[in-house]
Amino acid sequence: MPRVSSQLSDLQWVKQVHDFLIEVARASLADSPKLPDSVSTQALPLAQKAQNILQKPANTGWQSQKSQWIEQVRQLLLELSRIALGESPKLPENIAQRALTLAETAQDIQQDVEDSGEDEDSGDDGDETENSSREIVLSVNDLFKHLKDRLTAEHHSNNSAGDDQWQQLLTLLDMVHQTYNRIQNS
Repeated sequence: MPRVSSQLSDLQWVKQVHDFLIEVARASLADSPKLPDSVSTQALPLAQKAQNILQKPANTGWQSQKSQWIEQVRQLLLELSRIALGESPKLPENIAQRALTLAETAQDIQQDVEDSGEDEDSGDDGDETENSSREIVLSVNDLFKHLKDRLTAEHHSNNSAGDDQWQQLLTLLDMVHQTYNRIQNS
């Protein structure tokens, strides 16, 4: 039961991070960019929670797969805290882009967990090794899908330039994905 509670708490943190980063991005893209007032009260607790998530000995699922993202969020939150506590807070030029990129990943995590039902299934006391390897396979399959979607979008944005080469690339990606799945199933 503690694992379920921990999972929900971590997912709530992801939602809070997403909302906070969107707020930071909006404020920094305003006509007169400035930090939102909430930075001084929210950034440090969110950074501390990130540290707690990273230090958990039994991180499974999205936490272990997204540890680099969690660290990037933690660093940004600490940077925002330092800026907010400074005498004349000045925003770095790329703060909106960084905040939006990290917020997008937070949204992806939420969607992936929702799609996989991880928050409901995380209380199962089944074989941990089996569950862990299944999560990795799902993650790799998601990565293949995401890569194919991105490449397809890139292909369409290039006005069909090099159509044959794009088609070869997408076909090769499908073949690699199928080969990977066969290896995993054998």
